[in-house]
Amino acid sequence: MKKRILCLITSGLGGQDELRAHHLAGSLDADVTYHAVDKSMARVESSRIISRLLQSEPWDLVYQEGTGIAGGWALVRAHRARGLRYILSSGDPISGFFHVTKGPHYGAAFRVFEEMLYRSCEGFVGWTPYLTGRALDMGAPRAVTVEGGADLLQFHKVSDAERVQTRKELGLDPSHLVCGVVGSLLWNPRQSYSYGLELVETLRLLKRTDVSVLIVGDGDGRQRLEQRIPDGLKGRVVFTGRLPLPDVAKAMNAMDIGFVTQTLDCLGSFRLTTKLPEYLACSLPVAMSPIPGFYDYASPAGWPLPAHHPASKEFHRECAAWIDGLTWDDVAQKSARARDIACRRFDYSQLSERFAGFVHEIIGSSNRTQP
Repeated sequence: MKKRILCLITSGLGGQDELRAHHLAGSLDADVTYHAVDKSMARVESSRIISRLLQSEPWDLVYQEGTGIAGGWALVRAHRARGLRYILSSGDPISGFFHVTKGPHYGAAFRVFEEMLYRSCEGFVGWTPYLTGRALDMGAPRAVTVEGGADLLQFHKVSDAERVQTRKELGLDPSHLVCGVVGSLLWNPRQSYSYGLELVETLRLLKRTDVSVLIVGDGDGRQRLEQRIPDGLKGRVVFTGRLPLPDVAKAMNAMDIGFVTQTLDCLGSFRLTTKLPEYLACSLPVAMSPIPGFYDYASPAGWPLPAHHPASKEFHRECAAWIDGLTWDDVAQKSARARDIACRRFDYSQLSERFAGFVHEIIGSSNRTQP
């Protein structure tokens, strides 16, 4: 009889976490039930629903993609009450996220929660090796690194004719160097930043006039970004809003450089953005903050961005100077290396095999490994 596994997706329907969960759990020799958290509900109600779901079957294992509070508390309680076995997968340091976005008191409180999650779990699946080591240090009994992957069939380089057509549809000059970013444009008041700010501010400082900016995504930061664009540059900045996945791949192919900006702190330094594998799969070279993930994964196909906060004037000045000196040959050489990195490091067929080996070993064992 096959093992019964419940897969909880704490970020809800339609996002990268859901795709990842289906790619990874779909490789398991088990009966898998999927449940995506309804993000329109309050956390208390979501936690109640998850708690009832955890009790609905004698699950052999629960796999939670993401470290949402509603699911996390329910898992810890079920583990303590009934010995429920679960594994966690995350692309963020929980306490680091709250420390940076909400402040040190939130960070300290959520570190207690984070350690509780790790100490009670059967294993941790890190999106980066840095998160994996961090989880082990905080009490996870075992762990594996399974990076965020890319659908290499959906994300790939298109023909020159398709690329020109997409630029025409988006209103981008076909002769321009297009610097772009894909992400949620959520304004962080503590940081005075959202994705796209670095591109808008850098554009204002450029000497060259053959550069355009493409910003894919939506959120409350979009209006702030639009307000920062001088009238004379408005024609060189294109906002697409949120796009379905097939159109995201098209938009990436309209770019010449994909930007991956992170803060150099207890949040950004541990991350590996979900868009990096997709940029590379489209043969798009990347400009990336000098976090460990750049040097470990992307450096042959990219450039390190200035080692400053992406909302800072120093970052914008140094970034503008770099782009002003960039040549088309530089871009072509980096582009030629990108797809190979995606195939070697971020192919879901390889990642899911690693994940399955880890999970099968856990569900085949009757006793929890002690840290």
